[in-house]
Amino acid sequence: MKNKSNSRSFNLKYKPTAEYQSYLKRLSFETGITISGSEPFAKMEYEEELTAKDRALSSYFYEINLPVKSLPIVKSPLSRHYRTTTKRRIHNHNGKILLSSEEISLSDTPSLLEPEIHSKIYSFLSKILNKKENLRYALDLNFIIIRGNYEKIVVIFNIKKVDGNVIRTFTAIASNLAEDFSAIDGAFLFVDPEGSKYYMNFSSETDGPKFKRLFGNRYLSVKVNDVLYKFSPECFSQVNLSICSDMLNAAVKLLAPNGNRLFDLYCGYGFFSCFLSQFYESLTGVDYLPASIDSARDNMERLNIGKKYNFFAKKIDTRNLSQLLPDNLKNDHVLLDPPKNGTAPGVIEFIASRNPESVLHIFCGLETIPAEIKQWEKYGYMPEKCQPLDMFPGTSDIEVMLLLKNHSSKTPSRLKSGR
Repeated sequence: MKNKSNSRSFNLKYKPTAEYQSYLKRLSFETGITISGSEPFAKMEYEEELTAKDRALSSYFYEINLPVKSLPIVKSPLSRHYRTTTKRRIHNHNGKILLSSEEISLSDTPSLLEPEIHSKIYSFLSKILNKKENLRYALDLNFIIIRGNYEKIVVIFNIKKVDGNVIRTFTAIASNLAEDFSAIDGAFLFVDPEGSKYYMNFSSETDGPKFKRLFGNRYLSVKVNDVLYKFSPECFSQVNLSICSDMLNAAVKLLAPNGNRLFDLYCGYGFFSCFLSQFYESLTGVDYLPASIDSARDNMERLNIGKKYNFFAKKIDTRNLSQLLPDNLKNDHVLLDPPKNGTAPGVIEFIASRNPESVLHIFCGLETIPAEIKQWEKYGYMPEKCQPLDMFPGTSDIEVMLLLKNHSSKTPSRLKSGR
């Protein structure tokens, strides 16, 4: 996605639109596979999967009356074993710890979309957590999460409560883990007393810090297009690192930077901001999560390219945007990369009221595209280019980058603070 109260941590259940249901039916027809589970196409040949997605997506865009021809789907360099963030739900089954890859299942089926080392680590942890000396503390676990890149990873234990005994126990577990797996670069506790459905729910209430480092590196790191990004494990990051270079290149091609200002909303740790900053006079990034903003500032400072920049830890709503966006953006660009459930009420209208030259709206799924496009069109912004990316091979999901420009006089009058 995250908002996340971390900018992407919404875990809402969607009521699929008729258009999206039609897309799934067409995809099922094209593949000959009933779509169920989290990775229905993982055993297909990737080229066949991609062809099926392209046909189903073309039908979907036709059904929602997308007024521009979509570019071909950008294929993922890694079609399997690409996921850099994975998780396991923890179940108490008759006093024994079970790890499951599906929310309601009690089985842990190895995933073809995860790096093989992730499955090995989860298997190792399943055994060590069920040891008598660990079990009483392990029963308070909600999730175990693995995050990182394709060389180095960290393990995060999402747990209901923390005290000295818990810290000592999981420090020992993590140390044992690191001895057996050299790729492990650090370990953390994440406190979630509510046992939330989302694996890192920053909106839950807790006393004291949510994150506790047990050992190792404080930051994750990835390098994309010669830009080194370091960020806290709290931050959102793209799940498929292999396609991130193509994503940045697509953003440059679609936006055609004009050297003026860029406003990056839901900026996270600065993934787009840092790379695109070389093409703009100045940039402003906004994200809900303070840890993301701290990482974005550090990443920009490390680039040291002499550009003006500001990052703000603010919820993206009309009240905050009225304080952060200039009155007139007619020569400027906005990049909008919200969580899967879309933008907050009034945000699209507010951005349109500032009349930006171009808006690059990124969708991490198809569900919200029709409703959000209708909002843009209501205020005079029409899609000009559409670039899908296969961010999630093996699944039915598609990432879509949509470039919009103002084509009429329907731009809403400037909205006032607090609207």
